[in-house]
Parts: sequence; structure tokens; C-alpha cells
Amino acid sequence: MSVSFDIGELDREITALRSHPHLRKLVIVLPIEPDLRDMARDVLAEGPPFDLRAAGLDAHEVLLTDNEAIFVFGLPDGPPALERILAEEDFWTVVSSWERIAAGPPRIASVAFDWHAA
Repeated sequence: MSVSFDIGELDREITALRSHPHLRKLVIVLPIEPDLRDMARDVLAEGPPFDLRAAGLDAHEVLLTDNEAIFVFGLPDGPPALERILAEEDFWTVVSSWERIAAGPPRIASVAFDWHAA
């Protein structure tokens, strides 16, 4: 089963984050079909669709549960790094390619607690 979701809505949510000067992480949670977890793992094994360092990221992780793919982007420059990601055409191409794996629309997660060693 594939789900068609409104990429424009995701873009609007991400765009709203641009006004947060202290934004250092972007987390996108995508519900996935449980029987397509292996397909998600295969897509992820292909690696990122663009140069993460050139886009201004200092970290990127994707976590998989039985029902979700959780994308974590480290944005050391805050909103300017987010701007560079959003300008990457390949970012949006990959977002749309996940529709065949998705069980629902993506959501933006906010950081509720964050701790770093000194």
C-alpha cells in the first residue's frame, strides 16, 4: 500500500521552523507500513541523495521501528542550514519517493529535552 501525502504541507511545516533562531535539529517522523520495513532499509542503504556536509549538516541519522522511519538532521547553523536542505531538489525527490513505503503523512517532531556532555 502506498500513501500519497501533501509534500506542500510538509514544506509549510518546515518553512515555519525557519523563524526559530535556536533550531539545531530537524526531526521528521514518517509512519511506514510494517511489511515494508525491509524496503525502507534498502532505500536507506543507498545513502543520502545529496552531500550532507555541503548542505550544512553536522549529523544525520535515520532510525527505524516496526512502524516508523525517524529522520534526524543536525543543523549547526540553524535556519541557514535548513534553507540549504530545502533548496536541494534531491531532498524533495527523496521525500516523494517514500510515498510507496509510507503508512501516513510525515510529521515534524520537536525537541522536548536535549542533553549534551560538556
